[in-house]
Amino acid sequence: MSEATDLAALASFRQLLPFIQQYLEQQALPAAYPGLASWIRRFLIDKPLGPTAVLPLASCAAVGGDPRQAIAASAVCELLHLGVRALDDLQDQDAPRGLWTEIGPARAFNYSASLYVLAHYVLTHANFPARLRQNIQRAMSEEVMQLAAGQERDLTHQTETIEDYWQTIAAKNGRLFSLVCWLGALCGTGQQRYIDACRQYGFHLGIILQLFDDFEGTWAANDLEMGRITLPVLYGLNIDHPRRDELQALKQAGQIHTNADLVRTILDQIETRSFIIWVALQERDRALAKLQDCPGAAGVATLTSYVDVIFADAEQLLTTKPSA
Repeated sequence: MSEATDLAALASFRQLLPFIQQYLEQQALPAAYPGLASWIRRFLIDKPLGPTAVLPLASCAAVGGDPRQAIAASAVCELLHLGVRALDDLQDQDAPRGLWTEIGPARAFNYSASLYVLAHYVLTHANFPARLRQNIQRAMSEEVMQLAAGQERDLTHQTETIEDYWQTIAAKNGRLFSLVCWLGALCGTGQQRYIDACRQYGFHLGIILQLFDDFEGTWAANDLEMGRITLPVLYGLNIDHPRRDELQALKQAGQIHTNADLVRTILDQIETRSFIIWVALQERDRALAKLQDCPGAAGVATLTSYVDVIFADAEQLLTTKPSA
């Protein structure tokens, strides 16, 4: 497909986003919980939805379904995503505008837990056949449990090696986006191979997004200043290079955060940026390979464009200087 055709396909899915918001307004604003209802309205109804809302629609179309069949599933995914973000911000406490900074940690936890329950409530009221509803509930429970296990690995500092890192992000971001695309595909077909293709595409997409998040966190944000050990630092700690001992000594002394510029210099000397981009490109190839046999051309084109856009600024990222 041409770039113009890809953009047209993406635009057609974006036209459905107001219907997702309408669905949320009708089904997902609990009258008994006005604070939560107001927060959902603020982030999911009163402003445009983010690009992730397109993923269930495009996945549904990629397997040969009508994307309108996935509107309820996309609404459920948006609620889950919002809850995951609120909980992640609370546990990491690295986002200056996280929900917990506005209403306090206890209420933020209550919001995040309630959103998971609300997502299941919205699902039970969706106009789905009983078998499809059951499959979606199973997928949600399976992937959210894996996601929670990944967060536990992160919270208990089980990420010491590159292999540890892969296990953690596979269980966290990989599972989250696997679920988003899985639910969309379930709405469009009963063909398991197509469903699995979209599920695996979403898994690799989640890995790509986490890689770029860690990349930008290291060179364009303040991950190092906060002492966060993500793939760029793990790469420097685990491969053989002349300054490995120096970097390891900083980590063991708990001095990564006070020597952030020095750490970036070491990482640049061993071409860590190029390594991260290379790894992300391998994940892109894996993601797109999963879609090759899917029958829905417009959905496949949109999912492909979604990945390509992520890499649009890769060259600029290779030369990004850290923010002041």
